[in-house]
Amino acid sequence: QPNAMGGREAGGLAHLLPGYRLVANAEHRAEVEQAWGLPAGRIAAKPGLGAWQQVEAMERGELDLWWVAATNPLVSMPDLDRVKSAMQKCPLVVVSEAYADSETSHYAHLLLPAAQWSEKAGAMTNSER
Repeated sequence: QPNAMGGREAGGLAHLLPGYRLVANAEHRAEVEQAWGLPAGRIAAKPGLGAWQQVEAMERGELDLWWVAATNPLVSMPDLDRVKSAMQKCPLVVVSEAYADSETSHYAHLLLPAAQWSEKAGAMTNSER
């Protein structure tokens, strides 16, 4: 599973922006837009789909591209047969993976290499939180 704390700090979850800011909060969006040099209103006010909601969207044919990075959902998600079936309905599944033979990589239309270590510049958080 991906790093949940890192996802919260970096804004890597569907409902969050960096620094535990909420997508649904107009002040939070404005802060991030300013920090990133984006025009006001550029960040959508509606959160994206959570992981399981994405699977359900693939099942309904509502998700055209699923990009999997830094996780292996065909190990960590529940009801793996259902996830596999949903992935097969998605027109384009991209997997960024450091290991060429992960369970999820076998269902990718496009497999991209990924590094196992982050960039050297930036903020780092240790595993002890």
